[in-house]
Amino acid sequence: MSKPDRYLNLTDTARRFGISRKALRIYEAKGLVLAERTAAGWRVYGPEQIKRLQQVIALKSFGLSLGRIAELLSGRDIDLAKFLTLHEAMLQRQKEDVDRALHLIVSARARLASEGSISSDDLINLTRSIMMTDAQNVASEYEAIAAKHLTEDDQITLLENGFDGMDKPDPVWDALIAEGKQIMQTCEPDSAEAMDLARRWMEQVNLATGGSRVLNEKVREVAREMHQQPHFQEVTPSSPDLMDFVEKAYGAAIAAGICPKP
Repeated sequence: MSKPDRYLNLTDTARRFGISRKALRIYEAKGLVLAERTAAGWRVYGPEQIKRLQQVIALKSFGLSLGRIAELLSGRDIDLAKFLTLHEAMLQRQKEDVDRALHLIVSARARLASEGSISSDDLINLTRSIMMTDAQNVASEYEAIAAKHLTEDDQITLLENGFDGMDKPDPVWDALIAEGKQIMQTCEPDSAEAMDLARRWMEQVNLATGGSRVLNEKVREVAREMHQQPHFQEVTPSSPDLMDFVEKAYGAAIAAGICPKP
């Protein structure tokens, strides 16, 4: 049976919303939108699917992960008003930080133009202020994302187990990440080196979460979303590619009996 003209195919739907065909397929795979099918098996999107896509893209623009959007649209109890309040506060803090950094740079340029140079002390103070601003931005990003995915009890559990957040430096994690980047360049995920890294990586995660599978998944969502934040990307030695590599290595370690099934 053919669909009426108000139905759009995959390409036209993606073009209408300014997204890729791949993104549209991901939304479908996540259960966020379910395309209908023509008699020939082609995906088509009607008024209900278009309305749903509008909701998904609007929520995604607020910074929600696809998993959280799926929960929200499935009718589970999520305090969207609280999230928007937190997100607004984070953006306001970022605006204030940027305004402060701009003021420092304008002042430095004015002094350079009038005096021909900037003292070492002034340059150090400017650099320190900008670095503090970057740290504050990362902290704001983490605070908002953690509030979306973690309950107060979750955050207390992490703190009690010594995990102070992804916005704080951690020598143990820095060492694991550095090792992982080296292994990723020379080894496959199912190599002995990669699987041993994944074992120690998950041991560190379990130390923070108390071995809770549910909390492990929440922390994973936080990490995934943090890697999408511009300020975090500038300061973290980690990357989404490294996370993907470790996940594959962990799967291989489970299959090899090196790590227990979660």
